[in-house]
Amino acid sequence: MAKGLERAGKLALARFISLFLSRRRMTAREFGRLEVSRLLVIRQHHQMGDMLLAVPAFRGLRARFRGARITLLATPINAACMQRNPYVDEVLVLPRKRGLRGPGDLIRFIADLRRRRFDAAIVLNTVSFSVSSMLLAVASGARMRIGSTSEPFGHDLTSRFYHLELPLPPRAELAAMHESAHNIYPLSAIGVRVTDLTSVFVPSAEDERECGRFIAASFGPGERFIVVHPGAGKPPNVWPGRRYAEAVRILGKAFGAGVVATGGPADAVTLAAFLEACVDRPFVLPCPSVGFLGALMKRSILTLCNDTGILHIAGAVGARCVAVFGPTDPARWKPANETVVAVRGKDGNVDSVSVAEVVAAATALLGA
Repeated sequence: MAKGLERAGKLALARFISLFLSRRRMTAREFGRLEVSRLLVIRQHHQMGDMLLAVPAFRGLRARFRGARITLLATPINAACMQRNPYVDEVLVLPRKRGLRGPGDLIRFIADLRRRRFDAAIVLNTVSFSVSSMLLAVASGARMRIGSTSEPFGHDLTSRFYHLELPLPPRAELAAMHESAHNIYPLSAIGVRVTDLTSVFVPSAEDERECGRFIAASFGPGERFIVVHPGAGKPPNVWPGRRYAEAVRILGKAFGAGVVATGGPADAVTLAAFLEACVDRPFVLPCPSVGFLGALMKRSILTLCNDTGILHIAGAVGARCVAVFGPTDPARWKPANETVVAVRGKDGNVDSVSVAEVVAAATALLGA
């Protein structure tokens, strides 16, 4: 109920602010004739997977605005995914409510945003409509505000806020569209063209060094190991821990590999179930940083995980990965990177995936 009231309040505030905004609209052709040297992209989704699936859109923006400085405004977890990304020049972290000591912090953040004098702000929304992102586009002071239409989400607000509204795909077309292509679809109206849907994540040099030290201390130089992340944010996406343990036992023996198990703050129960079922206790890394985890998976011979954010980090660093899918269609949501293989329950249930299927997929991937 509290979230519903908060959203209603934001909508009311947005409608009030829209009364004072310029009604000047432009066409995509008019926008194409304008010079953009400072571009702000606002992407507020909290899920790492959603952000990394948007990397091809940034690849396209870099190609379209070759001489522009591209700044990304993102939440903390997603900012970590995009640091050192080759298609973004600067990543700004959107302050969260709990991190604000008072109204002054937000005012200073917005003032700093406005000092950058952006030529255009693009709100990159696809799976949901964010009132906050739209308001941030106004607060940024950008000369042109651009974003996807809010009509599919039951609002006409974007027609009042944006100088240029971008289309979203029809529902029937979206059903067969990869999510990375979904992110690119609205941008195609302003000349963004992308065929490469793979993602990219670059761990820092310190992440790489720390990872190297961990591997040397745990396994020795040049030793093989498998990374297992048995948890997921959504319970329907969690494959049973005992099956992960059996798959790891078979694959570890077949390929002469050790095992590293990882988990986040919400994975305590699933990680414990996996460890309890293991014949030999693996090395355990609770709550590693995103960069360290990316470096670790890149050096592993294989990563096993569910349909969760870790899957997208694995794909973005080029790690070999087998991911277990349940309700979500991997044709839409699996990373496009060829090193990632999805195994899905035939009835859309993770419990329908057998150990033999995962082992077979991993064996084929490692053989390739």
